[in-house]
Amino acid sequence: MAHPVQPGPDGHTGPAAQEQIPRQREPRPAVPAPEPARRDNQLVFSDLDHYPVVAQALDNQWLPSELAGGRQDANAPRKAPGVVAAASAELRRSLVNSGTLVVNRAFFVNNEALYANFVPQAEAADRNAFARLLNDRAIVPYLLTERDGTEDFAFAHDAVAGRAWRRLITEESDPGFVRLDWDEQGNRAVAERIGQRFTRQLPGLRWLNPQELAKDLGIPVELATSMGSGILQSIYTWAGAQDHTTNIARNAVYQEFLTRPGTDPHQCLLRDGDEIVPTKQLIDLMYSLGLADASGLVALTPPGSPPRRTLQEDVSPHAREQDPEAVGLLIRNLVADSLHRAVDGPNSYAALSLADIIALRETGEWNTYVGSLEAFLHDSFRGGRIPDPDEFSERTATIARDHARMLRTARRSSRSGEGFARDITTVLVLQSGAAALQVVSGEPLSVSTAAIQALTAVGGALTVRLEFWDRGARDRRSGLGHSLTLPTLRLGNLKRDWQTILAASGLSSVDAREAPRRGGQADQQARND
Repeated sequence: MAHPVQPGPDGHTGPAAQEQIPRQREPRPAVPAPEPARRDNQLVFSDLDHYPVVAQALDNQWLPSELAGGRQDANAPRKAPGVVAAASAELRRSLVNSGTLVVNRAFFVNNEALYANFVPQAEAADRNAFARLLNDRAIVPYLLTERDGTEDFAFAHDAVAGRAWRRLITEESDPGFVRLDWDEQGNRAVAERIGQRFTRQLPGLRWLNPQELAKDLGIPVELATSMGSGILQSIYTWAGAQDHTTNIARNAVYQEFLTRPGTDPHQCLLRDGDEIVPTKQLIDLMYSLGLADASGLVALTPPGSPPRRTLQEDVSPHAREQDPEAVGLLIRNLVADSLHRAVDGPNSYAALSLADIIALRETGEWNTYVGSLEAFLHDSFRGGRIPDPDEFSERTATIARDHARMLRTARRSSRSGEGFARDITTVLVLQSGAAALQVVSGEPLSVSTAAIQALTAVGGALTVRLEFWDRGARDRRSGLGHSLTLPTLRLGNLKRDWQTILAASGLSSVDAREAPRRGGQADQQARND
């Protein structure tokens, strides 16, 4: 019989006695249940390691700025003319500017720019190329709640496209499918957070600064101001009255404020009013960022639509102190959006067939370009880090150089002359202070005579700038416009040398009401004015 161990006179148990005390077993840590095995084609976003992006223009609700106003007409056709061509051009731009393009499975059957490439009437070359892009995981379908790409669609869609989609992924290709989480509970939680984000951000649209909003939307300040006290105020009030236990769906916002009564959102028929189109652009931009931000991907906004900065997200020093990693990632996303919008040159890639795209993606120039994007936008911003000005300048200059080389290769390799081509105007601007000569392709020369007369016989700088304007865009802010400022020249005598320039151009005295507006920085889009 074991004797109980008695404590010593000081109330403690000695070491020898402690050895006689049976030790209590520490509880074993709970072993987490093993994750269910995933098939090779069941991907999560961390598996996508080749510069993955999400493209807003593949959303079937997207409307280019220059075409959106036509959807307010009482006699607007069932399909918006030009939208499919514009979205097809953006599909190509996205494939060129990414390693992996993630596309919501729903868009494959409700966006003609996508399903036109694999329905029965599609050209065999297009069907084969689209299947190749899926096999190469250059395009990866995203599953929201589905576990398989062949599941029935729970929404209205093109029936022919639906059947063609099933044939494509079961008989003609072997694509990968990506989900936020293949565990049902985890997937629901992340999807719920995406919905909560949209619901929380929606009322805040009324607080956007009207001056900045006007600049980014390309609208008058008066209209931006009236939106804040008008439709955005109404959305704020309406959102506050909704059931707080459920998230607000984008379609609910459409039907309440934007969609023409008696029509469905997918028809893209809009109500009258100057506030409708810019409000739709805000809603669509905010909605398009949900998946990209939840998965850590870069979101591509199309030229001609508002950039991400339109939402005026908080990147202040105070916000960085609160959550430096989140704000660092946000800054990365803003930089990525601005960078992609800046480097795309005139005519983009609409003339490339899908076969051309595949051939381009196999070139060293394309791989170098995408590698530069990856190195800057992923590595330089990793863990909330923000690159210093020198690194920023060096990396962006490298990307611009690599993009130019890739673009030359793309134009040489293009074998097709079809697609959504933009009408680009080339402008040569010579400027010394207020004196400026603007040479616009297809238009008469213009120069401010008063400014020429005000010049003095002293030395001064001559700035030479090439500008490219997108005639299809609503304003100079949008489209594929950009400018290139060449090294500044030095004139020995401004008055005499400008007279020489005018004489060489065939001008002696031509009056212009105002000097041409300035473009943006070198290799950047035209300034937002």
